[in-house]
Amino acid sequence: MSVPMSQVLATARTYLNDDNATQFPDAVLIPKVQEAHRELQEELWVAGSPNVRNTGIVAYTAAAVTIPYTSLTDLLCPFLLFENASGSTVNTAGWTPMTEVYNLPLGQTQSTTLGYWCWQKEVILCVGSSANRAVNIQYRSLITIPVLVTDLIGILFGESYLAARSAAIAAGTLGNADVYTAMTALAKENLLKVITANRGQQKPQLRP
Repeated sequence: MSVPMSQVLATARTYLNDDNATQFPDAVLIPKVQEAHRELQEELWVAGSPNVRNTGIVAYTAAAVTIPYTSLTDLLCPFLLFENASGSTVNTAGWTPMTEVYNLPLGQTQSTTLGYWCWQKEVILCVGSSANRAVNIQYRSLITIPVLVTDLIGILFGESYLAARSAAIAAGTLGNADVYTAMTALAKENLLKVITANRGQQKPQLRP
């Protein structure tokens, strides 16, 4: 299980020689932790970590030219779509991969299946189908960014990167180049450990 943000804050302050939170109280340091958290999620995605991938089934309504995904509240962007008969579950046979395109084919008319999809301006576009369909979306997901000191960071051993990187960002705001450089180097060193802990046996996701 991951640790609460309070541990990241305490360690970052130790790096900054501010254990009493005189210079970096929560209100000042938490935004630095949150920025470091966003950076770490990007690194996990590049490394192919399953921790930033998710999947879910949504219901497509006949004749629509978009595929809804608002029920998948952690979705950042889709990378694979499959379709099946309306009401299908993950255990239903017959899931068929949809084809991603940069732009939908011109002159294509709706049939009983969806076939194509594209991701444009944070919308999943499709030619559409004359029938209701179930769509399985595999997507890059958001790990909830902690807000309160009691919130879990959601990344196993992530505190080793987040504390050092948060300290670097904080030092940078003060123009302390030496501490910034040292903490950035420590964050990079710890990043390899975090990636290893959150990668399991997964390989980087290859686009179809």
